[in-house]
Amino acid sequence: MKLPLYASLLICLSAIYSHQTTALTTDQFFKICEAAKVTCSEHPILQAYIGGSLDFTAALSEETDYLSEPYCKDPKDLFKTTPIIEFMQEHRDEYSDKNAMLLVVRYFEVRGGC
Repeated sequence: MKLPLYASLLICLSAIYSHQTTALTTDQFFKICEAAKVTCSEHPILQAYIGGSLDFTAALSEETDYLSEPYCKDPKDLFKTTPIIEFMQEHRDEYSDKNAMLLVVRYFEVRGGC
């Protein structure tokens, strides 16, 4: 029982420390979604991915005075994973081979209220 756990851990660690990793594309993002038995907006890995991008976006907004605001609406209204994933699904074909994070940025451009 411990062998599969150790093997999984080794695979995860090698992926984290690989120097040849690439960004998650939109197609890859939705392949994760399609492989699950829950809706995309309820998938915990996809929620974590979006959560990380929201944290990064908030950090940019708070700590970089030299950039323009990425959003103007209240984060309490804007920082919700379900509408972001739904937005990503709506625009999936336009960004299929691009970094999935670009759709999160696009969400803020369209729905951010600036």
